[in-house]
Parts: sequence; structure tokens; C-alpha cells
Amino acid sequence: MSIDVFRAVTMVLMVWVNDFWTLNSIPKWLKHASAGEDYLGFSDFIFPWFLFVLGMSIPFSFQKRFNNGESIFSIFKHIILRTVALLVMGLFHMNIEMYNSETALLAKPIFVIIITTGFFMVWNNYPQGNQKMQKIFTALRFIGILLLITMFLIFIGKDYEGNQIGFRAHWWGILGLIGWVYFISASTFVFIKNSLLGILIVFLAFLGINILSSSGMAYNIFEWQSDYWIPGNGGLQALAFGGIIVSLILIKMNKKETIKRLYLTLFGFSLVSLLIGLVLRNYFIINKIDGTPTWILISLSSAILLFIILYWLIDVKKAISWYKYIAIAGTSTLTCYLIPYLYYNMLVLSKLTTPIVLTTGIIGLLKSAVYTILIIGITWCFSIIKIQIKI
Repeated sequence: MSIDVFRAVTMVLMVWVNDFWTLNSIPKWLKHASAGEDYLGFSDFIFPWFLFVLGMSIPFSFQKRFNNGESIFSIFKHIILRTVALLVMGLFHMNIEMYNSETALLAKPIFVIIITTGFFMVWNNYPQGNQKMQKIFTALRFIGILLLITMFLIFIGKDYEGNQIGFRAHWWGILGLIGWVYFISASTFVFIKNSLLGILIVFLAFLGINILSSSGMAYNIFEWQSDYWIPGNGGLQALAFGGIIVSLILIKMNKKETIKRLYLTLFGFSLVSLLIGLVLRNYFIINKIDGTPTWILISLSSAILLFIILYWLIDVKKAISWYKYIAIAGTSTLTCYLIPYLYYNMLVLSKLTTPIVLTTGIIGLLKSAVYTILIIGITWCFSIIKIQIKI
């Protein structure tokens, strides 16, 4: 239960901090650090927390598949299809950052609304109904695929030098990075399963890759590989494997007589992660954009501490009444993440503007909080009418 709450809290915070770009004169400690800046803002914690809880979910979801007798082929099919969906969405989001509104056939807001609509049409969790409805749902998926292919073909971008470019992979986008982290961590877990030692070794290996990369050293093994062939330079994967480790510890110690040992073990893991991160600060800056090991380890430490608090609050003290108001953000996470792409671009098309007073300082932060509540409300409304992305 605490994992679901963690996911919902992280998603709510992600929607909130993702609206900060509309604000001005807000405290620096709330914002992301700039590239090359030795700094860790509150916003820099959210993405690591999301990857951490992604990792935490893997042992429980895959153990259920193992217990149901699902074949390895079926499990890997699920992993690959989910990864492909995240990569496709991530690449579209990455490319719209370089959209050339001057020469493109469609205005950027229209382009974004169309691709987001396509995502919902292709990956919506359509209800099971009669044969006629299933044919309609299949047709909607096919139309969604055609929309995305059309948008891919007509895309016109512009690079940083102002040159016209087509649709390409400059980087993977946030969803694409999540897709690669999921593919690597989930695939690894299928083979290692519940071996805490095995997962710990893999965690240390990816952390080592991150240290190599942050030192400017290539981590390719074969000549045919690119120098930095793991998206996220190992650090993002380490966060997910850190989450898997915490879940395996939770599974082994989730008994009343071992609850103190659980707290001590998790707190010890958090403390060691923090101390190593602080030691490595003698060699690396703390920076999210650069993906430094200091950022990885300090973020992992904070994620474990946050989970300890939520576990005590939810699973021990049973203080859960407040969760129902944000639960949809945890159960319809991807839907909640994508709705802002519709919201912002519809707002641009409407030509409505927000008064400066509502985007400045504390009032601006409150505006973003109201916006977050609105997005959660829209996500809930979407779920009522059976619009909910599931991959």
C-alpha cells in the first residue's frame, strides 16, 4: 500500500514542479539546478523518486506474474511492449522541444494536441465489452497509430544552429529514459528474481558505470558499441535497482517481529547512500542534468527516507484517509502525466493569459498548487469515462 501512496505523492509533486516554468520570483531551492551548477533543488529530487518507486514496484508486480504461471516469453513481451510505448512517447516529446513553428505545416499546440490524442487512442485501457465495441476500440487504436505516423512524417524541427531537421533521437525524453530504465531493471529482475545479493551487485555495477561516465570515461565494452551506450549513464538504473533492493528487504522483513530491523536496515541503507554521496562530492558536483553520482546517491537516500515515513504512516499507523484524494495520480500515473500536454496547448490556442500577480512568488506557487488539483481532477474525470492509459 505504501508503494502506491509513494507513487501518487511523487506524481502529484511532479505535476506541481512541472508548472514552475510558468512562474517567476519563486525561491531558488524549489527549482531545478542549471547544467554544470553544483546545486540540488527540490525539483531535482522528483524524477529520482519516480525511478525509485518504479523499481520498488517491480518485485511485487513480477512475483504476481510468476505465481500465476506466466511464461518467460509472455513476461518479456509485456516488458518490450511497455518499453516501446514509453520510447515512442518520449521521442515525440523530445522532438517537440525542437519544433520549427515557422515552417511546420501545423502550429505547435495543434501538433502536440494531436500526438497526445494519438497516445490516448493507441494505449487507452479500453473496457471489455461486446464484440461490436471491441471492433470500435480496435479501429480507434488503428486511427491513433495512423495519427502518430502522420505526425512523424510531417514533423519539421530546427536544431540549435537554426538548421532544419526531421524527427530524430537527440536524446530519449523523460518518458523514453523511464522506458530504458524499466527495460533494463525489469529484464534483470526476471533473471535474478528475489536474490538480494544479485540485485545489490547489479546496483553497484550501474553505480560504477555512472562514476566512470561522470569521470569522462567511456563504458562501452565492445568496439561496435557507442562510448556511452546505456541511456542515463547507469545512474538512473541504479536508482531503480535501489528501489528493488528496498522492496526485497521489505518482503523479507515485513513481519511484526522484524519491524525494528526493517527500519534500521532501511535507515542504514539511506545513511550509507548519503555518506558515500557526500564523500564523492569531493570529486563530482551535485547536478541532475549531468546525472552525477552525488545526485544519484543523495536522491536515493532521500527516497528511502521518504518511503520509511510513508510506510510508518500508511502500513503501521493506518493513517490513510488523506490518500483517497490523490489516489488517482498513483493508479493513472501516465494519464496524469500526459494531461498537462493537452491543458497547456489548449490554453495557448484559447489565447487566455494569466495575470502576472498569479504567477509571481508565493501566489504563483499557490496557483501551481491549484493547477495540480485541477490536473488530478481531470485525471479522475477521465477515469470515470474510461479514458486511462495503460501500458
